[in-house]
Amino acid sequence: MTDVEMFRTAMARLTSGVCVVSARDRYDIAITATSVVSVSLEPPTVLFCVHQDSRLREALESVTRWAVSVVSRSGRAEAEWLASPGRPTRGQLDQVAFHRGEHSGAAILDSAAAWVEAETEWIQEAGSHDVVVGRVLASGTQSDRTGALVHRMSRMMTID
Repeated sequence: MTDVEMFRTAMARLTSGVCVVSARDRYDIAITATSVVSVSLEPPTVLFCVHQDSRLREALESVTRWAVSVVSRSGRAEAEWLASPGRPTRGQLDQVAFHRGEHSGAAILDSAAAWVEAETEWIQEAGSHDVVVGRVLASGTQSDRTGALVHRMSRMMTID
């Protein structure tokens, strides 16, 4: 097994929450991400990692505000769709129930257990991905959404 394969196998054992990160440029763009982290409470700051070749990363050259939807167990189909390679550039959210964030204009999934809107503070290259750090503009929860969607061993699963 190569070092890269061993690293991938090791990291597959790390359980991560599943989120959808979205932005609105000329159209809606969204990705499923498992690398979303609360950085600081003062000031409220969040980060996510995005592949440098992704459409969302390209959109971040034009827009500075974006949203993170913390996916509940009822959002599995949407998270899987937005993680699928080869989905169309435009119309990605045509079959996804969402509302627009008041501060970012980005899509917040109706199936989200929680959400955050943020404005980019800085972006730093990290190998094949970029780390995007944003100042939180607003956040909230949906009390009727229970359970969570997590990623472990290369698959998504729900927990209560």
